[in-house]
Amino acid sequence: MELTQYQAVFMILLIFFLGDLVGALTKAKISSMFVIMMGFLVLFLTGIYPADIMTTAGFAGVASLGQYFLLFNMGTSVDLPTLRREWRTVVGAIIGMAAAIVGCCVAIPVIGKDFALAAAPVVNGGIVATTTMVQACDEKGLAAAAALATFIYAVQKFVGTLPASNCGLSVANDLVADLRAKHAADPNYSWYAEQTSKSSTGSAKEPLWKGIKKYYTTFICLAIGATAIVLAQMLAKVFKATPLSFINMSILCMVFGITARNTGLVPPNIMRDQAKANGFFSFLSLCTIIPSLAKIDVSMLPSIGFATVVIFVLVMVFTFITFMLTPAWKVVGSKKLAIGIAMCQMIGYPGTELIATEITNAVAQTDEERDAVTARIQTAYVISGFTSVTILSVVIAGILAGFIG
Repeated sequence: MELTQYQAVFMILLIFFLGDLVGALTKAKISSMFVIMMGFLVLFLTGIYPADIMTTAGFAGVASLGQYFLLFNMGTSVDLPTLRREWRTVVGAIIGMAAAIVGCCVAIPVIGKDFALAAAPVVNGGIVATTTMVQACDEKGLAAAAALATFIYAVQKFVGTLPASNCGLSVANDLVADLRAKHAADPNYSWYAEQTSKSSTGSAKEPLWKGIKKYYTTFICLAIGATAIVLAQMLAKVFKATPLSFINMSILCMVFGITARNTGLVPPNIMRDQAKANGFFSFLSLCTIIPSLAKIDVSMLPSIGFATVVIFVLVMVFTFITFMLTPAWKVVGSKKLAIGIAMCQMIGYPGTELIATEITNAVAQTDEERDAVTARIQTAYVISGFTSVTILSVVIAGILAGFIG
């Protein structure tokens, strides 16, 4: 019996429902994305779900829109002053990304150029980088490489979570031990007073959007996003005929978002907080990469599985070499924290915040200890994931997509 559109929509959303349910029940220890991707893979391989289910549901025609609205929203989440203040974390995240890319490049003789290039931006980032690489692979007819990118996206949180958690826990224990030693030496010691003395005060100018906040309704915000997308499309055509052809529509959408937020023209996270549409655009973006799983047959599984293992082994090896055997860790000030920061590229938000919260709850016994650990671990992890997943992985994906095939 042929599926109706409504049946296809139900079947798709049923898997998303199960993914979120498992994620909530396990407190994100089992990633919802892993459940969703593995669920679709099994259902496609067994023939329970047809390969064209996204087309039948009507999502295929509009799915690509989600990526560009997400990119504009990502740009509006970038607070440049915060990145400047946390420059050590930003640099540490960049070094970690470079180590991962080197690991993927070293894998080329073993797994091939297309597999390695498809994997690198995904290891560095999240859904947008994955979508970019899957689309690039599909355009070149590289079904296995597209499937590999999707598979890596599904499992990388498992790879990054354990070292990020263990390294962060070690740093937090040292921090709390130091605080307790200071209190033992000086009963009047206060971590809060120490932080206040380090911070500088200054009045920030109120951004333009706050004065007209009531005008940022759902449809006005969507129209602003659509305007940015159209401008990005036009400008990308101009760059295509120049040596800057790597500056594509994806990169430009994000740049427009960063510019609009940091000049005060739009509120932060405009699609999430004002338009209330970020969840739907995330769903659409996932709908663009899921069809790549339908192109996998059983004969591809050994090569995809082998390539995945090779990629992650080499990424971990080069990350540990970089931060344990070279002076690169000195940028952050701790070898363990540097490795934890590097792992955040595979986790992303909100996973980075969840891990940091678990570390804080496990170590801190007082409000002061909790705030100190949060300031050290959570700030570093969230900004690291933000730098890699939200910003730089998009740029790297845009560049490497041109070398696929």
